[in-house]
Amino acid sequence: MFVRRWSLFAALCLSGCQDPAPKVLAFSGPTMGSSYEIKYVGERQVPQVRAVVEAELAAFDLAFSNWREDSEIARFNRHASTEPFACSPRFAAVLQLALDVAAATDGAYDPTVKPLSALYRRAKRDPSAAPDEAALAAAKARVDFRAVTVREGSVRKQRSDVEIDLDGIVAGAAADSIAGRLTELGITSFFLQITGEILAHGEKAPGVPWLVGVVDPSSDIVGGELPLTSLPLVDRALCTSGDYRNAITVAGHRMHHVFDPRTGHSTDNGVVSASVLAESAAVADALGTALMVLGPERARAALPRLQRFGPLGMLLLRADGDGGWLQDRVGWPE
Repeated sequence: MFVRRWSLFAALCLSGCQDPAPKVLAFSGPTMGSSYEIKYVGERQVPQVRAVVEAELAAFDLAFSNWREDSEIARFNRHASTEPFACSPRFAAVLQLALDVAAATDGAYDPTVKPLSALYRRAKRDPSAAPDEAALAAAKARVDFRAVTVREGSVRKQRSDVEIDLDGIVAGAAADSIAGRLTELGITSFFLQITGEILAHGEKAPGVPWLVGVVDPSSDIVGGELPLTSLPLVDRALCTSGDYRNAITVAGHRMHHVFDPRTGHSTDNGVVSASVLAESAAVADALGTALMVLGPERARAALPRLQRFGPLGMLLLRADGDGGWLQDRVGWPE
């Protein structure tokens, strides 16, 4: 479905669990071109919980997959008209949140970025097809989150050639939705990981929260998954975006998937990864991309606007020139 992701977290267990500890059930599987993993404490058996989770993932695939012609997003992008496009409540809700994040970040995150992301994907498949300035300018002219509005079960384009790409928010939105379904089943202690985006509720055992780590980009580059830092995660999401994966070199220039929608070019502000703590995984997912574009100073300046989405923690990593990392922390736990 959505071939991504540029962030990965490792779930760790704190020592000192009470004896006997509650039984943790777990299962995993493929999704969105990557994988998902769920651990939970409760009486519900794995087959029942798996059926609910995979039904929700299938619904997100049908709504948002860029790789199937019958998905809602594919049909919306083919809808070359300024007339309203009837859509499902799921599609409308995720797109509206994406537009809200775009407005709060002054377009650093923009769901209408598909014309630019399509150029990157083409260049990744064939470096000789790297876009020139004219192609970038033509694609950039079609990118503007203000050209899309959601209203009363429909979406309207202000110009007919607008196309959207929600890959930067869908995994998080799926985690939020699955969390709601698990709660309906009476499961209140769980850990979700979808394509690297994490959401944890409750505790693994009394007094023992789920512990997650942000991967050290250096270890990732050489094929490892060592955490640079770790923290307990209770009733919050943790999502990371980074430019150290999915990068290509074209004509001697490094090109990666994190575009500044306002310029059409890959970001070049020294930020290697951006992690976000939030109550909503969808918000954390989208803001991770936005912070890669904004950089530390503009992220701090945007914080008052971003707090409309609830309490936030932000961790931006920049190379220090000596093989280590400068950590810019805004609201991040010490």
